[in-house]
Amino acid sequence: MGNKGAWLGAIALVALLAAAGRANATLQLSVGNPGLQHFDSDGGVELDFGLTDTNGQPVGNLRVGNVKVFENGQAAKILDFRGQGQGRPVDIVFVMDITESMQPYIDAVKQNMISFAQDLQANHRDYRLGLVTFEDYVVSQASDCNCAYRDKLTSSVDEFTQWVGSLHAGGGGDIPEDQLDALAYAASLPFRPDAQGIIILITDAPDHHAGDGSATSQHDQAFWDHHKNGGDVTNQTASAVAALLKKNGLSLYAVAPPPFIAPDYHEIVAATHGRAYNIITEEGRFSELVREIGHSIATQYSLTYLTPRPIEDGTERRIELDVSYRDQSAVARTEYQVRGVGGGRIIEPTLGGAGAGSPANLGEVSFAWWNGFIPLLAIAGLLILSRTGLGVPAEELKAIVTAQSQAPLRPPMPPHRAVGTPTPARGPVSQREAARIPPGVPPPDVGQGARLVTVNPEGPIAAEYSLLKDEVGLGRGTENDLVIPHVSVSRNHARIARRNGAYQLTDLNSTNGTYLNNTPVKGWVTITPGSEVRLGDVSFVFRS
Repeated sequence: MGNKGAWLGAIALVALLAAAGRANATLQLSVGNPGLQHFDSDGGVELDFGLTDTNGQPVGNLRVGNVKVFENGQAAKILDFRGQGQGRPVDIVFVMDITESMQPYIDAVKQNMISFAQDLQANHRDYRLGLVTFEDYVVSQASDCNCAYRDKLTSSVDEFTQWVGSLHAGGGGDIPEDQLDALAYAASLPFRPDAQGIIILITDAPDHHAGDGSATSQHDQAFWDHHKNGGDVTNQTASAVAALLKKNGLSLYAVAPPPFIAPDYHEIVAATHGRAYNIITEEGRFSELVREIGHSIATQYSLTYLTPRPIEDGTERRIELDVSYRDQSAVARTEYQVRGVGGGRIIEPTLGGAGAGSPANLGEVSFAWWNGFIPLLAIAGLLILSRTGLGVPAEELKAIVTAQSQAPLRPPMPPHRAVGTPTPARGPVSQREAARIPPGVPPPDVGQGARLVTVNPEGPIAAEYSLLKDEVGLGRGTENDLVIPHVSVSRNHARIARRNGAYQLTDLNSTNGTYLNNTPVKGWVTITPGSEVRLGDVSFVFRS
């Protein structure tokens, strides 16, 4: 291991020459790891993405019409689209090298965190910040570290700035450092399940990895105090860390040496659909770069689409995101895997083939096969249990089997709709359908229940919202039961509750107010069918 300063000087010229030969900038689209928090309830898949123009500046005026999503070659319906000012929560953890050469970068992060956070606030990103530090070991994980920032994320930029201000760079005369353990530790911090998760690595050195021979290297006493077993610095590999971050839905932004010096970082960035910055060529503008990263995160878009395959069958799905902007287009790809075991389709359509709805999809086994097979399998299990005396009585089983044999294979049921999504109308149950219902099983609900019908739906606002719970929250924030993505609607705007058979409405100290028939709502008020409910500038008619 040579001197760190000499190493940096040796590669700087090569990096600068590589930067000089860079091709002209084009429209760039980046997409994060898919979110599956709502997949099991309504078949929704969440995507965060960013678009930069030919000057490298974020594009801030995209609409849902500019975007198309394909899953395994099939066009997918976009259920929700959020642009600037409507982004979902974000948790960001800085993983910082605190060896001696990093002091100028530490100071720059401290000086620019206010601007970083202001960009997030201006774009209504509900953010939290965390910090992990490392050198030849993970300092903030060590048992002797009394770090105020240990195992925490904060929503206060002042507190985070104090954390960074307490850092003192030192040591590090040799390279590499223990970045992989630091990234793995960062992935264990308490990220919120519904938040976009981002890790920002800042280092000017390559990384230790499993089998790199560091066990035989000479280190100072502080190093051996934290590696008492005498083994390599770490047993982590880039692929293992990439898999961990990807499993946790985290994306890596790496301000680090270029790929020919430290390929591990770029492998993790590519696997987690993050972004890499060359710390050698960006050294002179690092302060500006911190603000750029914050602005890039703040101005990202998010959308939720309905998977064409709403079944948990253990398969891997490929996603293609197509964005058009001012006669230009950009494409980004990612993938996800659902839990579960083998399911109802045998042949997967491939990207780049025929379009959605084309004959290319005829090679798939119909969902009707799956929906017919599973009930029969369940009935067989019940029959076995009934013979052992553990199941339901044979008479009831006979009625169920008779009803199943009379019913044709049905098309796939639509995914369970989340509270706040439109509910299709259903007519009365026919005599034929009623005859197929086994004894003791209640008939399907024939009504739509209470709902809010949007007066003038636009953009991502749904035409109708069903009230499927006795008490629901309404607001722009994704934590609400009914998400109303409009700038005039507060994050937590109002609540509707069913009490003694009647529905009541109250305002939650919203910015633009809640109105019932154009009268401001104070406390709880009763709403009746035909009433107009208005949240800010968005009006609904209450139906029940």
